[in-house]
Amino acid sequence: MALLTLVQAAEQLGVAPATLRAQIHRGKLRAQKLGRDWLVDNAEVERYRTDSLKRREESSPRGRSDLTPGALKGP
Repeated sequence: MALLTLVQAAEQLGVAPATLRAQIHRGKLRAQKLGRDWLVDNAEVERYRTDSLKRREESSPRGRSDLTPGALKGP
């Protein structure tokens, strides 16, 4: 079990530590607080990465099969 600081986890994910702090408070990222610092297990960082990539793909218009080319064009 490798624990990372919030700064280390944010660097691995390419986001700001404040983004991860918000995700912790929303319940999207599991972490433990030690004093004033948040610690995140490396496996949890990978789980979060996988989940957030899935969410991005699902919300992307490219990933939607109900849209045909030109469906977004106006009259």
